[in-house]
Amino acid sequence: MTSTFHGIETSKRALFVNTVSMQTLGHNIANANTEGYSRQRVNLTEANPLWAMGMTKSQQPGQLGTGVEYTSITRVRDNFLDIQYRRENQLLGSWEVMNSTMTAIQNILNEPSGTGLSSVMDDFWNSWETLNRDPSLLSARVAVAGAASNMVDTLKHISEGLANLSSDVNNNIDKKVMEANNMLDNIARLNVLIRDNESFGDNANDYRDQRDLLIDKLSTIVDVQYAEDENGMVNITSAGVNVLAGDVVTPLTAANAATATAGQLAGYVQSLQETDLIRNQLNGMVSTLISGDIKVTLSNGYVTSNDMVALNDVTVDGMGMVPAGTTIPAGSKITSSMDVMVKGFNGLHQLGYTLTEPTSSGIPFFVSSGGTFTIDNIQVNPEILADTNKIAASSQYEVVDGTNKVIRGNSDIANAIAGLRDAIFAFPDSLTSMSQGTTDDYFRALTADLGIRASNTERNYQNEQTMTDNLQIQRQSVSGVSMDEELADMIRFQQAYNAAARNMTTVDEMLDRVINQMGRVGL
Repeated sequence: MTSTFHGIETSKRALFVNTVSMQTLGHNIANANTEGYSRQRVNLTEANPLWAMGMTKSQQPGQLGTGVEYTSITRVRDNFLDIQYRRENQLLGSWEVMNSTMTAIQNILNEPSGTGLSSVMDDFWNSWETLNRDPSLLSARVAVAGAASNMVDTLKHISEGLANLSSDVNNNIDKKVMEANNMLDNIARLNVLIRDNESFGDNANDYRDQRDLLIDKLSTIVDVQYAEDENGMVNITSAGVNVLAGDVVTPLTAANAATATAGQLAGYVQSLQETDLIRNQLNGMVSTLISGDIKVTLSNGYVTSNDMVALNDVTVDGMGMVPAGTTIPAGSKITSSMDVMVKGFNGLHQLGYTLTEPTSSGIPFFVSSGGTFTIDNIQVNPEILADTNKIAASSQYEVVDGTNKVIRGNSDIANAIAGLRDAIFAFPDSLTSMSQGTTDDYFRALTADLGIRASNTERNYQNEQTMTDNLQIQRQSVSGVSMDEELADMIRFQQAYNAAARNMTTVDEMLDRVINQMGRVGL
């Protein structure tokens, strides 16, 4: 049995549902440019029809509909796309940091250029070539000391640049850890709000949007694995740590960056490894050049500055032929070429003789502020900077009036030192693609390896950027607000609302006829 006012109730429901649809549409339009917002829609269903309960069927045919209802307001979201996006976004975060670091390292080395380390090293070797031509020329000795100082300053500048870069990376790790922990606190707060709101049967759409946006941003910083429980709360594991369980947060620390598998934290850890590698490679080059074992050939006429062991058969004045492996006393004059092992640049320089009177054997050309030679502790011997006559360029001296005096025109040691440019050194294994070669070859291999790694990093970064952008476009095509679609829906809801209002007016007129005008015939 139907009610006399059934039509009004049906129209009222239509008006109410279309009002809610318009309000939701207005919410979509208002948030069209809100980051992380997912468009919402009202889910409609037919209201339960009228039918009379009883043992027999009503004589009235069919079931009379009672209009429309909405069951829920839900957001349009594709969880599969979210998972894909966050997975790629994690990798994008790490490659972005690595690409920035590789660019910074290349800028620090400044190769190839006319002011980089390779150019400064060329000037250093060229200054020894000039000294070889005239070992007594003061300007040539000053040029050697100046070129050496420039090379040391360039190495220290590189060291400072790498140290500053490492410091910046460590500071960024601390900042990103703090930022991630703030996000986790906010996600935990939203977990509680979502649980409380949805416990009453509603959908916490806006809170879920805010939480998803925070998870998106968290995935940029660190790897994110997450799952939603039966209460709508997400649990998150990052860097191997269960950082969020419902509303309980376990804060990340800087130490957790080492266990991050993706995200900016992982990129920063890899950046530190990259700066350490470059530093170790340069340290290996400097240490090998200054003090690494190298075989050199001393020319006829050399006077031994200390007890020496020849690697070949040599002729010694007053001793005749001396077989290889024999110790030759200090002060002996060699009358044939002799191969010896020396400790790099310093070892060779110490075999020479200075312009001081009386002459003396050379002192170490380079000294360190402590321990093995590195790019940050190497320096030119202050004694040489104070007196360039202490540069040992000669291999011979003579005794005049009981005083040892260097033979000023002799430049055998300067010539041998200049030849170190083309000498084959054995460099530390696993630092570069080259374990043996000249210092120039080693530095070229170092920069070539760096260039290859930087190119691969940039390519991976660009690929991840493209993949992330494409996934974001797909997400926006599903969840984003389309103004054209919303305006079309606006017209549709408006027309439906107007029609429902017109229907209610018509029903009202019908009821007015029954209530106010029936039974008044002839009055």
